Amino acid sequence: GRVSLDRPPDSAPAAPAMNVVYWPNIALAKPELLAALGAVDGVRLRVVASVDELVAQLPDTDGVVMANPSEPQAIAIAAAMRAPNRVRWVHLVSAGMDGIVHCGLPAHVVVTHTPGATANAVGDHALALLLALMRRLHVALELQRAGRWSQREAVRGVTSIEGATVVVLGHGGIGRYLCRVLDACGARLRVVSRRLPEGAGPAGAFTFEHLGEALDGADALIVAVPLSELTAGLVDEAALRRMRAGALVVNVGRGPVIEREGLLRCLADGQLGGAGLDVTDPEPLP
Repeated sequence: GRVSLDRPPDSAPAAPAMNVVYWPNIALAKPELLAALGAVDGVRLRVVASVDELVAQLPDTDGVVMANPSEPQAIAIAAAMRAPNRVRWVHLVSAGMDGIVHCGLPAHVVVTHTPGATANAVGDHALALLLALMRRLHVALELQRAGRWSQREAVRGVTSIEGATVVVLGHGGIGRYLCRVLDACGARLRVVSRRLPEGAGPAGAFTFEHLGEALDGADALIVAVPLSELTAGLVDEAALRRMRAGALVVNVGRGPVIEREGLLRCLADGQLGGAGLDVTDPEPLP
């Protein structure tokens, strides 16, 4: 018989096309991602501008690239992925994955992410929040908006990182970066992690079970852990009350890591002198 071939007999079989949808819900490395995905043989890349556009593409999509979505967005995406489709891979261009993995994705969908991609930037933001609280910039801003100046009000309670006891909860990319920077600023560091962090020194290293001990008399706490069954509500009111009166809290991890009502009570009665919250519970705040 005669065989009809679309290609020469000695050529390799063509790789099956893979349809990838990229939703740049944050602009992190967007040009680089477009160039990298577009350069992969066999990838058909489509860029969408919204959750609705992403969901509409899913029936004919093999892979999705995006940043960690908000909870409502994640619920909509996960629901669409449970309908008939070809999706088998989701990549998040962010360290956090909690927005999507807890929303009921089909078991066969592999989720990958990019830990450390924004570690230094998030660490800078945590440091900025801590410095703003220590130098009471919010008070100066309120005075400015009121069109008056009171040096006494502006400097009351001003503190410095140098010599302060700072607890860093989390020893991933963000935590390690913060430890380097805070150490250079002269802070007395205590590091808390799921496993005993290496290189933190025996006196300054604690596991989650000993968070309260780490917080005893501390001047500041920076939360930089992801949300999980182990970390949800880890920083409760009892833990916060082991810090010195007027201590400061910064959260660049996830809102529910700090128990909300306990945080509010500690702020209301002065146990905490301030909180710098890049993340909240709920999010966004009502």
